[in-house]
Amino acid sequence: MARWDEILSLPVQNPPKLEFSSSDLVWSRVEGWRNNMDRVALIPFARVDDFVKGEASNEDCPTRFHVEARRRRPQEGPFKVKIDGILEYILYWCSFGPDDNRKGGIIRPSRTTFSPKKTPAGRPNTKRGCTCHFIVKRLIAEPSVALVIYNHDKHIDKKGSPCHGPQDQMAIGTRAMFAPYISEDLRLRVHSLLYVGVPVETIMQRHNESVEKQGGPCNRDDLLTHRYVRRQERSIRRFNYEFDEDDAASLSMWIDVHQNFVFFYEEFSENQPVTIGIQTDWQLQQMISYGNRSLLAADSRFGMNKLKYPVHTLLVFDSNNKAIPVAWIISPRLVGADSYRWMRALYNRIQTKDPAWKLAGFIIDDPLVDVLAIRDVFQCSVLISSWRIRHAWHKNLVKRCSNSDTQLQICKRLGQAVTEVCKGHGAIDLFQDFMDDFIDSADFLEYFKAIWYPRIGCWITALQSLPLAGQETSAAMEFYHNQLKTRLLNENDCSAYHRVDWLVDKLAKRVHSYFWLDEYPGKEDFSRYSKDEWISGLTCWRKALEISDTDVILEDQYARVLDEHEPDKVYTVLNPGSEFAICDCSFSQVGNLCEHILKAMMICRTKGSADTSISLHQYKEALLKILNCPPHDCLIRDHAVSLAVFMQMELNCNNGFDKDDMLDDEVERQSRFALSPSPDRGASEDQRSDHRYAVSRHPPFANHECGYFRATL
Repeated sequence: MARWDEILSLPVQNPPKLEFSSSDLVWSRVEGWRNNMDRVALIPFARVDDFVKGEASNEDCPTRFHVEARRRRPQEGPFKVKIDGILEYILYWCSFGPDDNRKGGIIRPSRTTFSPKKTPAGRPNTKRGCTCHFIVKRLIAEPSVALVIYNHDKHIDKKGSPCHGPQDQMAIGTRAMFAPYISEDLRLRVHSLLYVGVPVETIMQRHNESVEKQGGPCNRDDLLTHRYVRRQERSIRRFNYEFDEDDAASLSMWIDVHQNFVFFYEEFSENQPVTIGIQTDWQLQQMISYGNRSLLAADSRFGMNKLKYPVHTLLVFDSNNKAIPVAWIISPRLVGADSYRWMRALYNRIQTKDPAWKLAGFIIDDPLVDVLAIRDVFQCSVLISSWRIRHAWHKNLVKRCSNSDTQLQICKRLGQAVTEVCKGHGAIDLFQDFMDDFIDSADFLEYFKAIWYPRIGCWITALQSLPLAGQETSAAMEFYHNQLKTRLLNENDCSAYHRVDWLVDKLAKRVHSYFWLDEYPGKEDFSRYSKDEWISGLTCWRKALEISDTDVILEDQYARVLDEHEPDKVYTVLNPGSEFAICDCSFSQVGNLCEHILKAMMICRTKGSADTSISLHQYKEALLKILNCPPHDCLIRDHAVSLAVFMQMELNCNNGFDKDDMLDDEVERQSRFALSPSPDRGASEDQRSDHRYAVSRHPPFANHECGYFRATL
């Protein structure tokens, strides 16, 4: 019992890495079997796979570990709970052992109870008698913790000599120098290319060219074979998502086969509909990398009119502020306990990988989303994006009203109404007056009354209570929405849209492959096979930044933007300076916010002919409230003031944002007042000056709060 008391007193180690190895852990020596000393460590049981992958990625001796033996017992049973009881026992062995198929090697005799497997653990010709192995035990006393016993950590045979890898002289020039299987990155690349329709021969041709360019094979991935790619292509082609005629039964079978794709699942029942959360390992990595101390956005209710259940997407933004989907949730509802459960499951999954992961802000695009659940789970600020209402109004205005003058006036009124609401000066009366003034536009007004007037109350409440996300973020969300529409809703047989098993299979495989290839630098090598689904590139905001200022000509009620590739082509923008503008380009005519509208808006705000953006106005108003409401703690006040000064400096250095001199002067004046000495601060002027200097030199908010404030700009 003393042994187990010593083991259970050890700390549970959880390195903040996606994958970790034995070198990242602190090992302890504990008395083991037959008075031997075991080398042990405790890790979360949910991270055992991460440890196995990290240990296999050893640069000195790359390999793979397979499950040589496994024993399980039910977590709840009639047995008495013992402190040394085992729920699960797993023996992981290097795939180059334990048998030795080399000349003169030892092979274990066959057991009478042995039954051959379809996929044997490790290829027979790679067995070289490696003794490296470790044991994982899941304890009854702590089911969430795994005990790792790693006594044989050297990749040697029974004679004590290296048996594979670069240190084995006999392995030089053979495949035993490398890991026995290709890496997960190459496997994902091959699958993604096959899913989007790239032929096997082309994949192998590009691969062989890259190997020749580097002067020959230098790792296991360089030994990719035509046979392996062909087998993967055959498997993908023959797979059928429809396991059963009944959609619910088929979905349950699909989830049993693809458990690594699903992080949350609630079956159909009389009281609640189905809820499925899909997230692949690659999406989890992107969420941890780009979401930490940054922003997470939600594209809600995709496919409401076509799909059986809508798709809700969670997005992060890369270094180019391009949206990457990191989770898909299929559920008919976004409010109540349903959304809280899948949010909590997703957050717990991330915390298992990286306990230090934290969001700076969460952006929603639907006022009915459960904001309280988001704040409770993610512990962050919530913003709202108005891209969805602008897109719908823009699209239907162009479709239902052909008169350009009327379009201009309607755009102005709707833009002014939204601006007043966001500034807290407007209410539903603004939209009632709008409908009274434009009664002659019967077609658009009928659409507005039927679809939007019943919802306008909840939108007003959300826009007044939540900060508004900036246009760059909204443009990225709209760009992703168009990508998903092109890549998902392209079936010839529309009956598939009414099946959930088809939806989850296509999202997790084909659609996921397109977004993975968007981040793959070698995508252009396969451009000859590009289709409409390959749509990628810069967002409209980034395209607008590439347009020269001299290509924009401002006139009274409109602006003209020259095409940088075709100088003879000119685009006309009605109501320039506002996001509620209309351009005559084909992209804008279907409701999208194009680069011409954004560029005209940037020029108008730079020249002072348009008001500052709503999000920037809200941000500066928030800063003034912070400065005018001194907190009781001087440290909190200095932190708030340093935040204001730091963000003002960033705004002044960033040419992409518009400026408002009056508000800048007010913030600067209030900041100087806040930094002036106060007799009741309880510290000398030198101490206060030193503290303010330290805070300004090393702002504690640079990684967290600024992520939230950048979203509002």
